[in-house]
Amino acid sequence: MIKAIAFDCFGVVLDIMRGTRIDQTVELIKELKGHYALGMVTNAPSRYSLDQRFQPGELDELFEVVVVSGEVGWDKPAPEIYTMTIEKLGVRPEEVLFIDDVPAFTEAAAAMGMKTFTYVNVPESIEAIKAILAEEK
Repeated sequence: MIKAIAFDCFGVVLDIMRGTRIDQTVELIKELKGHYALGMVTNAPSRYSLDQRFQPGELDELFEVVVVSGEVGWDKPAPEIYTMTIEKLGVRPEEVLFIDDVPAFTEAAAAMGMKTFTYVNVPESIEAIKAILAEEK
C-alpha cells in the first residue's frame, strides 16, 4: 500500500524549458495532501534556488519533506538520497511512489524497492498516477 509519494521537481512540478510551474501537477499534489505523506527529492543546488521558483512558503505547504541534492551531498541516482527521503517520510521503500521524468532515476528508486512512475507529459501522466494510486487502495 502506498503511504507516501515523492516527486521530482524539474520536469514534474516545474517545466524546466519554460521556467514555469506545471499547474496540473501542483493541483494533483494539493488533492493528495492529507491522504499521503508528500515529499520532493531533487537535484538542485540549494533550497534557496527552489524557493525562488515558488511563492513564499509554497514548498512547505505542498510537501512535508524537501530533499535537495546540493544540501545533502548526494545527487539522484545515488541510493543515499532516496534512503534519506524515505526516512524523512517515515515509511518503508515499498510504501513510496517515486515520480520522476528521468528513467535512470526511477530505475534507481525501483532498485531500492520503491514503486515508480516515469512522468512523460501532463495529461497522460496525471491520469496514470491517479490510476496507480487507485489500484493501491
